[in-house]
Amino acid sequence: MNDGVKENGSADAEVERVVSAARDALTDEMVGRLSSTAADAMDMIDQVQRSGLGKAIPQLARMVNDGDLERLAQLARLYAAAQDAVTDEMVARLTEAVSGGLSLADQVQRAGLERAIPALVQLVENGDLARLVRLARLYSSAEDAMTEEMVGRVADTIGGGMSLLDRLNRGGGERVVAMLERLEHSGALEKMANTMPRVLERLDQVHALLECIEQAAIASDKAPRSSGGFGGLWRTMKDPETQDAFGFLVLLGKQLRTSCPRGT
Repeated sequence: MNDGVKENGSADAEVERVVSAARDALTDEMVGRLSSTAADAMDMIDQVQRSGLGKAIPQLARMVNDGDLERLAQLARLYAAAQDAVTDEMVARLTEAVSGGLSLADQVQRAGLERAIPALVQLVENGDLARLVRLARLYSSAEDAMTEEMVGRVADTIGGGMSLLDRLNRGGGERVVAMLERLEHSGALEKMANTMPRVLERLDQVHALLECIEQAAIASDKAPRSSGGFGGLWRTMKDPETQDAFGFLVLLGKQLRTSCPRGT
């Protein structure tokens, strides 16, 4: 027992010497820093105790074991790097983009455009949206290709067409359409369509006949007046041209009599 007491006494003496040596080595500045550190540590422990962060220690331990805490640290470093790389101009553009997106979402919500989403989905599935896009590109290309002169001519053409339709409407165009419908129902329009090519082919003959009548009238006006009497008639009948003319009239009469009744 005396040996144990002696050992305890020697240990206490060693502790006292260590404490004394540490006391001699510590300066006032070191003592102040240690006191400040200890006070901060006690304050932090008190805050942790008051806020109940002790309950989060198991979760933190689990995150450390699973590696989630390291991932969060990497994500924080990535965010910090992105924050350092982003300039004021980029921040302003991002802010404007986010603001514009929120404003667009608000306008869509107010206008009720979400009801159009099923129709847009159907357009996409049927390929109609792609056709509309191609039609818009075609219209844009045509708009770029058209000059001011072409636009003016197209506008004049459309204006003339509308004016023509208005004149037809005012001048009884409906009656003309009704008449054409009656001709179509009676079959007369088809007959006219079948006969018109033959009439057009013989327009030259009709034109030549009219010219002959006109020239004969002019020649008759310029010719001297007949002397009259049987002698003058006899001299006229003796003229070979007069006989040929009478022969032509006789042949014409025969042809009219044989052809007209048959409608050929």
